Amino acid sequence: MNDDLTGELTARSPRRLLEDLAQLARVLAANGRARPEVELYLASGQLLKGRIALVGAGDDHVGPIAVLVVGGTPRAPAVAYVRVDEIVAVVLGDASLLLHAPVSDAPVPSRLELQRQAASRGEPLAARLGRALPVSLGSDLDDDSRRALGSLLPVLFDVLGGIAGDDMGKLALAAIAAVEIAAGPTGEVWKEAPGKLVLRAPKLLTEAFTVASLRAAIEKLL
Repeated sequence: MNDDLTGELTARSPRRLLEDLAQLARVLAANGRARPEVELYLASGQLLKGRIALVGAGDDHVGPIAVLVVGGTPRAPAVAYVRVDEIVAVVLGDASLLLHAPVSDAPVPSRLELQRQAASRGEPLAARLGRALPVSLGSDLDDDSRRALGSLLPVLFDVLGGIAGDDMGKLALAAIAAVEIAAGPTGEVWKEAPGKLVLRAPKLLTEAFTVASLRAAIEKLL
């Protein structure tokens, strides 16, 4: 087996590369992980080294601006604001980030732990609905799948609780008798007869459901 990933890389402009890394940075930071470290070579000959935080439109029509964390602490970061059109080269210390989106490095919960979490989080929902809405786990869950479900459960019950927050939402959820959750390469939500809601949580951090995206996906089926 060849572990050399170099041949899988594709050419990208500094701007496109930094935009892709900034997206990864947001996901990594939200999960308590370090943002991607880069070295930026500027047209002036200067070199800046730090961790990419974001790329956004400038406020004076000079083009996009990259924000680089160059020191400090999370509460008091030292940052550099760099005009993207002044960047002539980007050095990325770990190019595998461009090929394989990171998975969470949270501890892997056991199947029993996930079942206990589902039961515990289901109690407030049952009180709101006036009935239990059982959430079961799919079969053949590997480590990445169980880790993804550990991240999904609080989001799922937040969404279901939000939908059940008014009479119209409760009425819509009355058509759902059970929920089954598992994991896969991409996130999916669909409805099976009779009254079964099925969710597949994405294993990759960059594809994880948010409260807004999951609620939108579920409400389309109600």
